Parts: sequence; C-alpha cells; structure tokens
Amino acid sequence: MSQPSNDAQAAKHLEQAIEKAKEVAADIRQAADDLAVANTVLDTHLSEEARTREIEQALGHTGAVEKTLTQSAETLDEVNTALDKAAAPPRG
Repeated sequence: MSQPSNDAQAAKHLEQAIEKAKEVAADIRQAADDLAVANTVLDTHLSEEARTREIEQALGHTGAVEKTLTQSAETLDEVNTALDKAAAPPRG
C-alpha cells in the first residue's frame, strides 16, 4: 500500500523540480536580456577614440556569453516541456 503514496510523493517532488527549473530558465533569460542591453549601450555610446582592442574583445566575449545564455534558456525550456509531459497524469 505504500506504492501509491511513494508515487504521489515522487510526483510532488518532480513537480517542484519542474517549477524550480522554470524559475531558473526565467532567470537565465533575464540575465541574457540584461547583458544584451548593457552590450548595446556600450557598443553605441563608446566613442571610437575610447575603444581599445581589449574593449572590443570584451564586447565580443559578452556577446558570446549572451548567446550562450539565450541558448541555455531555450534548451531548459525544451527540457521543462518534456518534463511537464512526463509528469502529466495519464488521460483516459
């Protein structure tokens, strides 16, 4: 008789993990958006005279980090969708 209780508890833990993963995905997406804004501001407001090779490299690096964060958030969304489907109670 402990099996249904264990299943219910496992389902509850899975749902909690899914919700936490969704929060993390939103945080990652927000970080990518914030980084994009910072990059845009720096890229558009830094005068050509103020730009050095190091600054150009830093802008390129942060752009790559932004892309990685965005891709990670998208992948996490896909994982969350799959987990949602797996956690859904069977119909019928």
